[in-house]
This record gives sequence, structure tokens and C-alpha cells, in this order.
Amino acid sequence: MRRKAFLFSLLVIALLASCDRKARMAGLAEENIRMSMDSPDGFAITAISEPDSAFGVNYLSQHEVNGITAIMQSVTALIMDRTNNMTAFNPDDHYVMSLAERQMKAMTDLRTMVYKTNEKGEWSGWKLRVDYKAKDKYGNTYRAERWLFFDKDGKAIHKSFELPLP
Repeated sequence: MRRKAFLFSLLVIALLASCDRKARMAGLAEENIRMSMDSPDGFAITAISEPDSAFGVNYLSQHEVNGITAIMQSVTALIMDRTNNMTAFNPDDHYVMSLAERQMKAMTDLRTMVYKTNEKGEWSGWKLRVDYKAKDKYGNTYRAERWLFFDKDGKAIHKSFELPLP
């Protein structure tokens, strides 16, 4: 009976520590996102993943790569749809221009990571995915997904990158 009580106590302590880590990481993630914005007005977090083990700041699982690829394809499809396959491109369409700019920045960040995906290193900390919506410099509401890589204690962000969401 004592052994069960002891194991239950350890489980409760582990859960509380995990909740505290997630809350701390969520706070750091929100601060990181706000600092990168043109205008923090209208900013709202819509979803936060559970912290997941990270194996270096360039490692993504094949499942994660597939998900990111699907997101990028849907953003490209939206841009092509709004521009009629670039035959009706309008540089004054701030929504398309902002979306394309955010996608090109994401591609720069992702190329390095995707090419190094097979290089799984030792456990280096945590990764967290945050979905949010905000307003760009033109006042258009947009959605994005920010990936953040934290140290082992979840107290410092080593790297982050953002994906535009359609």
C-alpha cells in the first residue's frame, strides 16, 4: 500500500512539474511572438501543443515534415487561386503580398531544417508549436504557426520559425 501511495505521489509531482514547464514555455512563446510582430493589436493564441522532445534545433520527424509540407502547399494554392495562377497578380493586394512574404521567409528557415532532418542528435530540450492570429502592417488578419525550440529546462528559446497558415 505504501508503494502505491509513493508511486502516486511521484506521478502527481511529475504532472505538476510538467504543467509548470508548459505554462512557462507558453509565456516565453507568447513573448517571442509579440516581439516579432509589426502590430501586437489583435493578437490571439488559438492553440498550443504539448511540449515534445527536441533532438537538436534542426531535427523534425518525418510526420512533422509532411505536415509542414502540406501547410506550405495549401498556402501556395491559396496564392495561386487569389492571383488566378499569377495571371491576375496585383502588387496592391496586401493580403497576398503579406502571405507570400511570410511564406518565402518560412522557406528560407525550413530549407536548412528539412535537409538536416535525418541528423537526429541527442535530446537537447523541448519543442512547442503555437498557432495564433494577428494583424499585419496593413491591418489584415492572418494566421500562423510558430515552432519554438527550448533548452532542457524550458527556460530559454534556442530557435524559432514561423509558418503562414492559409
